[in-house]
Amino acid sequence: MGLLDEILNQAGGAPAGRGQGAGLGAIADLVMKNPQIIAAAMAMLNPKDSSVGGGGGLAEIVGTFHKGGLGDVVSSWVGGGPNKPVDPGALSNALGPDILAQFAKQAGIGHADAGSVLASVLPGLVNQMTPQGQVPQGDALDGLLGSLMGQLGGLKG
Repeated sequence: MGLLDEILNQAGGAPAGRGQGAGLGAIADLVMKNPQIIAAAMAMLNPKDSSVGGGGGLAEIVGTFHKGGLGDVVSSWVGGGPNKPVDPGALSNALGPDILAQFAKQAGIGHADAGSVLASVLPGLVNQMTPQGQVPQGDALDGLLGSLMGQLGGLKG
């Protein structure tokens, strides 16, 4: 299964003939129609791109989740086990309105949808970026970001 298929499955839908089969959920449909959503989420996780978030990338997001009381959730995304879901409201509270507004603007979605959309796509992206069960640094992170963008069709993140 490709990365986009995995993200769509986490977002509540799957391409026709795969996974849940009954068609795409509302968020999965939004992702398919708006690839900027994934690009904006990737920008949030990329420490070399400060367009979404403070420019601290994946490490900063993990730290923010820990400080916001969601450490067990984000640890499940980083670790090797199943990804725990995150409540969109709790995610929104942890990230704060500025990051959500930056994400919504870059993703081309309404601010009100940003928490739900991120709650659907972020677990799969973080999971893919942490294949060794820890947050990669430096060249390792650059390599993973490049690989993920390649799997997603060359998105700019």
